This record gives sequence, structure tokens and C-alpha cells, in this order.
Amino acid sequence: MAIPRFTIGVCASFLIFSCAGLVACTSSPPAQTAKVDFNGKWSVQWCDKTDPDADCGGFDVDLTQVGDKISGESFGARARLAQIDEGGVVHGIAIGSTAILTIESLRSGGIYLVEATIDGRCMHWKMRDTIRRSERDIDIIAGEDVLTKASNASSSSEAKQKIDCRGMPIRTPD
Repeated sequence: MAIPRFTIGVCASFLIFSCAGLVACTSSPPAQTAKVDFNGKWSVQWCDKTDPDADCGGFDVDLTQVGDKISGESFGARARLAQIDEGGVVHGIAIGSTAILTIESLRSGGIYLVEATIDGRCMHWKMRDTIRRSERDIDIIAGEDVLTKASNASSSSEAKQKIDCRGMPIRTPD
């Protein structure tokens, strides 16, 4: 006995709409990207490995985040403090765990574009481009590095904070 065409069409339509409904019921809205907090002091030390007694330099940023807008200041110094970059102005925007920042050196006028991504107490920092070349000197800004967030923790976790995000010991000035 043959099945009428109409019945086959109705069954096929039922299956298609049922599958579509099932997919709609099982799918959830897109997961929201977790917002992270860029507020705080972030730094990386650069030490002369050939002379452990020499002063360490490094790069520091102090960021303030309001909503998705970020602003702050930066400071850089070469190992042995051979050159110091007195400061820079930071502006940017946060998108989830990543921020797109500009840093303008107050020393040279150079402006740099940076991508910074937070993972816990670590900020993966990568200079992406030069917007305006420095006019007078070389700027001391991290190129591609991992910055560690300064801790406000109690002394019970201080031992943990003496290692930076790269696994290097953090030296404190004497």
C-alpha cells in the first residue's frame, strides 16, 4: 500500500521543525565574556644577569579602569638604571580580558599601540605598532613581556608574590 504524498510532506515538515525546535531549545545565548579588572599597578623587572648586584630596571604601568575606559601612567628604566623614561600617558579600552592601549612618552613624544591581556595576576603585554616615532630618544617601554600585578595581600601570601609571572624572583631595592 502506497503512502500518500501529502503524508510524506507533512511528516518531513514535522521532522524539520522538530529538529529546529530541538536545536533552539538546547542552544543557549552566547556566553558573556568575563570582564576583568585592569585597575592597579603592573610591572616587570629587567635585571643584568651578568651582575646580580646591579640595580634592576623595568617597566611599570599604573592603570585605572572606569567601565571599559582605561587611563594611567607608565615608567621605564633600563637595567643598571642606565636610562630612565620618566613617564608616559596611557589611554585605552577594555574588551573582555584584553585591552587596547596607547602609550605616549612624555620624554620623547613617541606614541605606541599595545595589546594587553590579563590572566589572573599576570598581564601579557605586546607592543603592536608605533603610531608616532620618538623625536629625541629611545623610549623604555615593554615590547613583549609579562607584567605582574602588585599585591595588596597580607603577609601570609607575600612569599608567593616574590616570584613574578615569568617565574623570576622579584628583587627589592636595599
